[in-house]
Amino acid sequence: MSNRDSDDTNQPERRDLLIGNGAALATIFVWGTIFPLVEQLLRHWDIFSTTAARQLIGSMALLTLLALRQGQFPLRRTLPWRHMIVLAFFGPVCSSTLTTLAVSLAGSVAVAIIYATGPIIAAVTSWVAFRVPLQPGIVIGIVFACVGGVILTLGRLDDASFTGGEGFMVLSLISWTWYSVACQRRLKGFSQLEIAAFSMLPGGLILSGIVIVLATTGLYDVHLPINLTTIALALFIGIVPIGIGNLTWHTGVSRLGVTMMAIYVNFVPVIAVLIAMAFGARPTLFHLFGGVVIMIGVLAVQARALRNVKR
Repeated sequence: MSNRDSDDTNQPERRDLLIGNGAALATIFVWGTIFPLVEQLLRHWDIFSTTAARQLIGSMALLTLLALRQGQFPLRRTLPWRHMIVLAFFGPVCSSTLTTLAVSLAGSVAVAIIYATGPIIAAVTSWVAFRVPLQPGIVIGIVFACVGGVILTLGRLDDASFTGGEGFMVLSLISWTWYSVACQRRLKGFSQLEIAAFSMLPGGLILSGIVIVLATTGLYDVHLPINLTTIALALFIGIVPIGIGNLTWHTGVSRLGVTMMAIYVNFVPVIAVLIAMAFGARPTLFHLFGGVVIMIGVLAVQARALRNVKR
């Protein structure tokens, strides 16, 4: 799998569209599993241990896959370790920590509303940080995705509590967007599997180090009982939504651009609710209508891209 710059102005070829859209669909399905499953794991483990475990397990899974693919140990001294550490800090470390802070201070409903503006934040951040203009037709997709994302939260709007902690969610989205585009540029020449693995590993190690410090100093009540349930949950979350999900995310960004992928990601709450039904949750008309609105935006952008390919 070759690497390509994630420039939203690039006119993708038909093969790129197929790969990118396939990767985007895979991303929203595997990321949709993370919310209900993390909620289950948090009933046993603390927040920091849960965050560190999923990042470390995910990076180990990708490194194992990379070792099998290359037939040798993938880590070596000649890797761009400085870039990898910076990318890991702004991606897995900063983004996940800021999201946790936002949820703890503002609540999940207020954070979900801010999360729905992800496509706008992605477009602005990629332009400011990397001067990446918008691809033709993407504005329509952004509008529909944001409106659809807000509709998804309307059923719980009475529970929203805006305290100022939502700003951490904005910072998290900015950090993740910068990380996503920077990975394609600073690790240019590497495969998407290498990009996902190399940019995640330092983050998992940093977060694990934080947990060790908290546990040894007593600054935080670290608790992670080990049993079949917690092991199964941690392994699945780390391997599937984190490991596979980050690989498909980077693949989609390299083909479609970070803004288009952010539009797709607004589908994640819909998938999460469908999965949560197994644990007793009930979907609402807001989920159905919001999903339809987001789909209209995705199809509008894709139709424009296909017309450009045929020219």
